[in-house]
Amino acid sequence: MAVKKDERMVRNKKNKDKMVKKVTYKCEGSYVDLNGISHRYHKRGFSTAEEAKEWEHTFLLKAKTEIDNDLTFYDLYVLYINSKKDVLKERSYYEITKTFEKHILPYWKELKIKSISLRTIEMFQTNLLKEEQSNGEHYSNATLKKIQVYLKAVFKYGDKYGYTKDYRLHLFENVMFKDQHKKEINFWQPSEFNEFIKVVDEHIYVALFDVLYWCGLRIGEALALKWSDIDMDKKTIIVNKSYTKHTHQFTPPKTQNSYRTVIMPNHCFNAVLDLYQNQKKIIGFDNNKLLFYFDKPLDENSIRIKKDRWIKEAGVKRIRIHDLRHSHVSLLISLGFNPFDISKRLGHTVEMVNNVYGHWFQDAQSKMVDKLNTL
Repeated sequence: MAVKKDERMVRNKKNKDKMVKKVTYKCEGSYVDLNGISHRYHKRGFSTAEEAKEWEHTFLLKAKTEIDNDLTFYDLYVLYINSKKDVLKERSYYEITKTFEKHILPYWKELKIKSISLRTIEMFQTNLLKEEQSNGEHYSNATLKKIQVYLKAVFKYGDKYGYTKDYRLHLFENVMFKDQHKKEINFWQPSEFNEFIKVVDEHIYVALFDVLYWCGLRIGEALALKWSDIDMDKKTIIVNKSYTKHTHQFTPPKTQNSYRTVIMPNHCFNAVLDLYQNQKKIIGFDNNKLLFYFDKPLDENSIRIKKDRWIKEAGVKRIRIHDLRHSHVSLLISLGFNPFDISKRLGHTVEMVNNVYGHWFQDAQSKMVDKLNTL
C-alpha cells in the first residue's frame, strides 16, 4: 500500500501541439478480502497526496470488511471446515465432512448467504423430518440433532467473521420427533457370548472378540493395540491410540478419558496369551507388531462378515461389533458396579455413561430390591 507521485507528459489544453509535464498522485497495492482472496488495486489522477491517501483508506476499509454479495453457503462452509482441519481429530473431521456432504450441502450448497433467513432454516428442518433412510425409517433424534448442530456451527462462524448479517441464524431451535423412543441397545448375556465364542475357530478372532466383550474396548482401540501395550505380568492392556478405518491411520484416542489401563479377566488373558504364543513363531515378530494383526490391522468389513457367519452357526441373536462394548457395560451393571467405576474402564465420562445406560442402572436397582424383598 503506497501513495506515489505520478508524473506524465500530456498535451497542453490550449496548445495541442505542446507537451507539458503533469504532476498528480496515485496509490497502488494489494489486500485480502473476506474470502481469503488476494486483490491488486491501482488508482491515479489525485491532485494531492492527501487526497490519494484518503481515497485509499476509504477503499481498503470497505474492501476488507464488505460482505461479498455472491458468497454462497458452500463458500462459507469451505472457509469453516478449513479452519477446523488442524483442530479436529481425523475421525471427527471425517464424520463432520461426511455429514455435511450427505445431509446439509445437497440442500444448502448453492444458496446465497444474503438470501438465507430463519424461514430458509425452517423449511430445511421440515424437509429433514420428512427424509427417510434406505430402510424406510426416519432419522433418529440423535442424527437430527447432529445435523443441526453442524449447520449452526457454520452460521456461528459466519457471524463471528462478518460473513452473515443476521446473528439469529445460529440461534435457531433444533427440531426433533416428540414421540420417538430411544432405540433399545442390543447386547449379549455371558451365556450368549460363550455360545458364540465356541464356534469361532481362529485364534486371532477368539482373542479379538474376548477383548471387545470382556474388556469393553472400542474396535478402533483394539485394532491399534501392539504387543508393547500388553503387560503379561499384570494382565493389563494400555489404551493410548486408536485406528481409523476411513483414513487407515493411527490417531490419539477419542477423548482424554480414553487413555486408560484395562485389566483383563483370566479367560480373556488366556486367549491373548494363546495369540501371543502363535504370533511369536512368525518370522519378524517383535513387540511393535499388532495384536490384530501383525503388520496391518484387520479389515472391519472382514470382521463383520466372519462375526455374522459365526453368529448364525452359534444360533444367537445378531448384534453389531460395537454392541460387544454395550454387552460389557450390561455385565458390569448387573454385577453392581457404579457409573464412576464403569466410566473409568470404558474411557467415558460419568455423564456419558448415565446418558447412554441410565435406564439399565434403574432396572438393576429394581431387580436388586426385588431380591431383597424376598429375604
